[in-house]
Amino acid sequence: MPTLIVAAASPGAGKTALTAAIADHMSGGEQATGTEKQRKVIAATAWQTDRDTGLRATLGDTASSQSLGSGTSSAAEIARKANELTGDGKLLIIEGKTGFHADNLALADETDGLVLLVATPADDILHSASSYGSRLAGVVINAVPLYQSHDVETRIIPELKQANINVIGWLPEDRRLLAPTLGLVAEHLSAEIILNEEQADRLIDNFLIGGMVLDWGPFYFGSQENVGVVVRGDRPDIQLSALQTDTVRAMVLTKGARPVEYVIYEAGQRGVPLVMTDGSTEETAAKLEGLQAKVRFDHPEKLARIRELASERLNLDALDSALSEPVTR
Repeated sequence: MPTLIVAAASPGAGKTALTAAIADHMSGGEQATGTEKQRKVIAATAWQTDRDTGLRATLGDTASSQSLGSGTSSAAEIARKANELTGDGKLLIIEGKTGFHADNLALADETDGLVLLVATPADDILHSASSYGSRLAGVVINAVPLYQSHDVETRIIPELKQANINVIGWLPEDRRLLAPTLGLVAEHLSAEIILNEEQADRLIDNFLIGGMVLDWGPFYFGSQENVGVVVRGDRPDIQLSALQTDTVRAMVLTKGARPVEYVIYEAGQRGVPLVMTDGSTEETAAKLEGLQAKVRFDHPEKLARIRELASERLNLDALDSALSEPVTR
């Protein structure tokens, strides 16, 4: 069975997420165990860097994962390790390089594999896809903003199909896949989790500023899912209002002010972590804008979400069929 190499056209296109989703799908995922599994799947990272650490942290027991090389390894060196893992019906899915299409193609040649390209609407998808010739299994367009979905369906996909490029499907931009953990938020803000520190792995999808708003407090704080509230530490009125909703997942308390005991009690009862930072609310909100660059695909809940999106929106059966056929070049 051919090796599948998942390549990305640009940083942040979703290479790790797609690799994990395909490995999970091809192995049978959570729903299949023992003899029900389709096949033994190995998900591996080629040319691993410090950024490429999500596969092992995310996949768990659904598929085995490992690294095949460092940033300085040659395609031939990685292929030798890869070829040792295949056989007996095993499927090897390799997370390839971002933007370095010649290296990915060399690895595909060395392993007699196929390449799946993941790209965003902002990329020159046709140019990147054309780099792989007959080694290209297809293209996935990822992280499509809501306002660009029409352009993807009416312009980008028809152009790719006209060039005889197989489009596996497209995935919308999704808050869960972009969410940081509470621990990462605290680290980024140089803040301290003063209550419910065991919840540091909790994902925060949205942030709201706890200020004087015209709407009724619980209505405002309940307007988004999985919310982190940024609020002055000396405003128990706003903090207690936020704690009346089921959507608040954490509170970041600013100005280095410790909350009153009643707030601590209510947050403890509801399992809402409290994070304390010395910066002002304005400074903290501004600093959070730089957090996204640190977010990785390294959480089981992100795997569950990409699995759901891929199942709904990608033609993974077509990809499976392509992998079942001999590769010709």
